[in-house]
Amino acid sequence: MTDKQEQAPTMKVRIVHLADHTGRLQVIFPHDSMLDMAAVSRLTKRRFDPVSNYNIEGDPLIKPNACATIIDHAVANAQSIELRPSAQQNYRSLSAEEFQQRFQGPLTRYEAVAIPVAEIPKPASHLDKDADQMLSALGKFQAVRLQQRLEETLEIPPLPASSHRIIQLCANEHAGTDDLCDVISLDPALSAQVISWASSPYYGVRGEIESVEDAIIRVLGFDMVMNLALGLSMGNAFQLPQNGPRHYEDFWLSAVSHAVLMEALVKAMPSGQRPRLGHAYLAGLLHNFGFLAIAVVLPPHFAVLSRYIEANAHLGADVVEMQTLNFTKEQLGAWLLKHWGLPESIYTGIRYSRDPAYSGEHCQLSQLLGVCHQLFTGDTLDTDLLAAVGLSEADALHCHQQVMSSSNELSKMVDLISGNK
Repeated sequence: MTDKQEQAPTMKVRIVHLADHTGRLQVIFPHDSMLDMAAVSRLTKRRFDPVSNYNIEGDPLIKPNACATIIDHAVANAQSIELRPSAQQNYRSLSAEEFQQRFQGPLTRYEAVAIPVAEIPKPASHLDKDADQMLSALGKFQAVRLQQRLEETLEIPPLPASSHRIIQLCANEHAGTDDLCDVISLDPALSAQVISWASSPYYGVRGEIESVEDAIIRVLGFDMVMNLALGLSMGNAFQLPQNGPRHYEDFWLSAVSHAVLMEALVKAMPSGQRPRLGHAYLAGLLHNFGFLAIAVVLPPHFAVLSRYIEANAHLGADVVEMQTLNFTKEQLGAWLLKHWGLPESIYTGIRYSRDPAYSGEHCQLSQLLGVCHQLFTGDTLDTDLLAAVGLSEADALHCHQQVMSSSNELSKMVDLISGNK
């Protein structure tokens, strides 16, 4: 395009390095777009993987014509281009002419390899429509009950017996400490996990914790132990995938960190606004459960998703999930937790945790999870979100700092889930 009046204004671009067994490829595309790995494969007839495991800042610029480079065609329509030569350098601005001159040569080509985020579909507006959206994405339209279709399509693994018993206990308003101890004691491994958890240096309890009852009365409380035991039991039903995005090696550390941060945030809230502490803790522990569900029930989809997440670390995972799967892990996770009979507040909070505008029932948990996401990703804290849960920015940052300063203790707690002693 030669008429600069019709060109886009300044465009920030992202640089990603891909490689296969025969060589490397540099891709440059708009920062507000998603790199389409399938398009790259179609154009090159090769299967590339990202070189960096999870590079939010973008890869360094390889000297033009020192490596094959594909530039998204949208970049050619900008008046000027802002790029960062490396993660340690600030963005530099180049005119369209300077950029094109720099990338002239036989190893550079302009192609359509990126999808603008604005064109990527959004999740269903309400969780009641999630099953329809997931079924549509999976291509199943048999004339049978919706739930049956999802069960047949996804081949959902059975919930552990201990989880069933604890869920039943959740529904019993008259359940007490003895009932909970009886249920947990039927699973010796789970009992040991709960006792070890309460004994963790994170809680700083003096003296030895000798029983589940001790853990309830002296340290964690009834609600916390019930929801912790449920989360641990459910975690045992899903194994971490071996072919996931490389940064998800810390999946359970993220789960536990979210749980304890949710606990800290609730305690910092005004007393009249607080949701149930145990539910907040469990929502944090299970916030990313849909990720494991995708890995277990949709392995081919998960392998594709993993490559896209690594190549597009600058985007929220929900954006990448909508483009590659046409539903999010929050949708699948919430549907699965609802199917298993967990409290509505838990699955509703998780379902809307990426939607700061949600103000429906159980919005407190979704808003708190939203604050957690922003704290852990380093995003600017949403002041409206903080106001909705009655927290100041200083309160939220203080809670996050407390959790981060306990990372060593939290890592030891994670070992209880993964089986590493």
